[in-house]
Amino acid sequence: AAAPAVPEQAPRPRQRTPARCRVCGRTLTDGGEMKLMRCEDCPSDMDEGLYERLRDWRGEQARRSGQPAFCVFTDKTLIAIAEAVPDDEHELARIPGVGMRKLRRYGSDVLALCAGRDPADGQDQD
Repeated sequence: AAAPAVPEQAPRPRQRTPARCRVCGRTLTDGGEMKLMRCEDCPSDMDEGLYERLRDWRGEQARRSGQPAFCVFTDKTLIAIAEAVPDDEHELARIPGVGMRKLRRYGSDVLALCAGRDPADGQDQD
């Protein structure tokens, strides 16, 4: 006789800790603030040059794919990337707005831009 089937235990939902501002520590509730991981009125340590390079790159990606720029990444996501300046895919994936699909599609380009290289050919930017 076959052993009785053991019912599969449903995975327990992960307890999420509240998002906190990385500058002042306040609990974040606004979606835009959670994407930036800081309060809107807390100071930004954004790399302005990187942000502009990311915006230019995003515009080109949107033009190539025939979709609006925000479908590539939103402004808030670009700001979050320019503030975090990730070194690798793990750091990039932790930024809200960078899911697995976008990481696979755009991750190498974004990381090249963060490292000061041109994503098209891997050359250093002047």
